[in-house]
Amino acid sequence: MRADHEVRVEIPGVRPPITRTLTPEALESIWNSICFRPMPRPQHQVLERALTGPCAERDIVRHLAANPFFLLPFGSCELRISWANPDGDPA
Repeated sequence: MRADHEVRVEIPGVRPPITRTLTPEALESIWNSICFRPMPRPQHQVLERALTGPCAERDIVRHLAANPFFLLPFGSCELRISWANPDGDPA
């Protein structure tokens, strides 16, 4: 599992990309930085579970194994998570 590798996190048009190590703490931090933004309650719940749920880290790793990025829409924005090193080598 690549969970100890670097990911690129961005909100296009709102925040420049940052690189973080994919950990539960990093996902919690991402959630805490966007949870205040206006969005419908169901979307808030889905986003919270995707970033802080018991399988969040594993689910993101699985998704990134098959896709170039993990996309989570929220409000009028979107959160994109991708491997910091898209070649698949450790960052």
